[in-house]
Amino acid sequence: MPESGIGRSVPPHRRSVAPKARGRDLGPSRYEQIVDAAAELFRRKGYAGTSISEIAEAAGMLKGSLYHYINTKEDLLHAIVEEAHLNTAALGEELLASGAPAVDKLRLAIERHLRGTEKNLIKIRVFNAEFSGLPAERFAEIIARRDTYERSIREIVRQGQREGAFAAHLDPRLTAASILATLNSVQAWFRPDGDLSMTEIIDGFTDLLLRSVGVETHPERTVHEDR
Repeated sequence: MPESGIGRSVPPHRRSVAPKARGRDLGPSRYEQIVDAAAELFRRKGYAGTSISEIAEAAGMLKGSLYHYINTKEDLLHAIVEEAHLNTAALGEELLASGAPAVDKLRLAIERHLRGTEKNLIKIRVFNAEFSGLPAERFAEIIARRDTYERSIREIVRQGQREGAFAAHLDPRLTAASILATLNSVQAWFRPDGDLSMTEIIDGFTDLLLRSVGVETHPERTVHEDR
């Protein structure tokens, strides 16, 4: 799809900044290790069932040292949720700004969504299980980003209908909800060492979802981004 006008490469992965950084260099790679350790514990034990002491031990540091980076355990949940949601939040904005054909946009949305799931699987699982436990202000930030992404998928459906590429009778809201439900389901059952590779899942869902909106597909022509 080089002529599509959509960026082919995945944007650099942005990591959260330690809440106590305040312009100081607190070693971002160390904070990333703390966030990763917390994510694995939250996945296994749940947010409520994980203590600060356990996070510090998993990160290889003393409990007191952890507070050089965070104020509360909630800061770590917020960082995990933000990182899990950055891929689709940025993708939604990109899709809304793009002048590419709707078919190319939907192909890209499927590819980027599922590659993000593959790369950030643990944090996405924590996101789905725990993000509703964030306080109101932080919860509202995540919902606003989610709404932007959902709106971008609805707009793709409407654009495809205007272009005559998607079936005219489809309801854009229901169709977008179906597309996102399909893509979001992958985090629940995908296993990196499972029978299906993510490339095979992307191929299959690209064919399935394009056909579901009325596009005659040629699976062998599926183009993947550089990885």
